[in-house]
Amino acid sequence: MHAELLTRRRALAATYRRYLEADRAWHLALREVNLWFPVASRPVGSKIGNPGSRIRMLFERRERALLQLEAMRLKLAMAKRRLAERNATMRQHVLLITRRGG
Repeated sequence: MHAELLTRRRALAATYRRYLEADRAWHLALREVNLWFPVASRPVGSKIGNPGSRIRMLFERRERALLQLEAMRLKLAMAKRRLAERNATMRQHVLLITRRGG
């Protein structure tokens, strides 16, 4: 495997792990909000929280991680495309013609 692709894949895996951690933390915090506030008396914006709140911080961290994950996916796809183009231009076909002695 090419070093560039290996680096991109490692970065994608790290970014994906970061997203999973952020997503899990946000969902756990939402579960806590649901325990504190019944459905009828739930505060407006409890899904993303008020500015400066813990829920909002976790929501924004998750959103940032998701954007970074998508950017890393695009970078990996671009690196694959560049490598394929480079390999396509470097290929040379050699035709060997020989005579059979008779």
